Amino acid sequence: MKRLILTLSAIALAASTSFAQNISGASAADLQKNINDAKAKIAKSDADIQNPKNAAKVATWENRAKIFTDAASVNIKGVYAGMEAAKSQKNMLSNLEVLVGTPTSKKPAADGIEIWEYPTIKFYVQDNLVQYWEETVTPDDNALDKAVEAYRKACDLDPKGAVKSKKSTIDGIKNIKQIYTNNGINNYLLLKYDAAAADFEKALALSDFPKDPKDTTSIDGMIAYYGGLSAYQAKNYNKARNFFTSSIEQKYEVGLSYHHLYLIKMDEGKKDEALKIIQDAYNKYPQEESLLYDVINYYTSEKEFDKAETYLNKAIEKYPDNLSVFGVKASIYVDQYTKDKERYLKTRNEADSLKKLAFRNRTNQKENDRLTAAAQAKLDEAAAIRTQFDTDIKKAETTYNDILKKDSKYFGAYFNLGLVSYDKSDMAKQEMSLIPPSEDKDGSKAAAKQAEQKAACKQAIQYFEKALELQPNNRDVLQNLRMLHIQMGEYEKAKELKEKIEALSN
Repeated sequence: MKRLILTLSAIALAASTSFAQNISGASAADLQKNINDAKAKIAKSDADIQNPKNAAKVATWENRAKIFTDAASVNIKGVYAGMEAAKSQKNMLSNLEVLVGTPTSKKPAADGIEIWEYPTIKFYVQDNLVQYWEETVTPDDNALDKAVEAYRKACDLDPKGAVKSKKSTIDGIKNIKQIYTNNGINNYLLLKYDAAAADFEKALALSDFPKDPKDTTSIDGMIAYYGGLSAYQAKNYNKARNFFTSSIEQKYEVGLSYHHLYLIKMDEGKKDEALKIIQDAYNKYPQEESLLYDVINYYTSEKEFDKAETYLNKAIEKYPDNLSVFGVKASIYVDQYTKDKERYLKTRNEADSLKKLAFRNRTNQKENDRLTAAAQAKLDEAAAIRTQFDTDIKKAETTYNDILKKDSKYFGAYFNLGLVSYDKSDMAKQEMSLIPPSEDKDGSKAAAKQAEQKAACKQAIQYFEKALELQPNNRDVLQNLRMLHIQMGEYEKAKELKEKIEALSN
């Protein structure tokens, strides 16, 4: 299965480091040399800050910040998730092979992933797109944190604030923020959710630095949202709440942010609080489609179908082309008529038991009258349930047909209409078995139910045949058709279907 690239499309690692700029003649062998060069620069910087005279200079810390920023990018060289891997006519300059060089090896992995191995890093490639990477050797694992620390120290040494507002500082912090963000994306794809959340958190922590008004890449709401996704996957719900609250405040992915706040409450078993979150959110942001679906899913999962239907009707009115909403609505009616059927048959059996008891007490007039009245009450109750069954069946059929009016080739609608017709057939069959011989001496009642059963069977066959036209090798459709033809006594047709099913297995 192809992995989805979690990408902030506006945030590609800025090609502002010396490594990203120097793309001519890049090779895998350069990586270890670059690591060593970065370590040498770090060692010199470490020595500089140990010297009291140098440590008191703003320039020492500004230079240190640049050294560690470059060190954090030494392996990646401007590569980002979604970048092309191999050279192509379409993209001659910006691709993995040009920026980093030819890998020392390429190894296949699961899900169509190919691992491009270099001396200090592995890139995971799928369909010629970089998916994510793992650094195996770095100049310093905490290089980015130390770069931020250096910028803050430089600012502390300048109480007038000139350093903080310098263009070089603004650009440097912007670059660091982008690297943290891309690292967060990468760790998310590596399923290192705690590390990803920490990266996004560090990116947001830089918001106290001045921002270039022309900068459209460092979107804090976006970073907060992806931080929330990471923390949620790590089951760090408190941190996730803080992230999503921040993304909502900044009007970024409001619906999906509330959706995850709702999921957190559901995961914590706080259903009432979960419902309040999405109801309040939907009332405040009725234009957010995902919130409406959350309310629907809540009431559906809680079997509060009347409330679910109210919101489903709103969804159908607002989003008439979302056919899955029709499917959910139809499934509610299916659930209801299934329960109607169970209640009906149970009540009919209770009525029959009372009638038998009344017959046994036929010599006791008072008891016979009481039991006969009770049996009749049960029959009346069953009749009301049977009427409700027909109503819910009709609603299900109407809703599935509404789908077909919008898409005449919607497989699921035909398949489910076949199931609904089968349920009608089975109800008629069950009712036929409940008819006492004493009340059907000429067999007309049983014959009527048998005709009703066969008509429903025939209707089910027609729907399943429509479904089969769309998916000729669908085993479920073939099995259902075979069973229905057996019930209709059409054994040759059933045999043909059996042979086709067996052929699919070979």
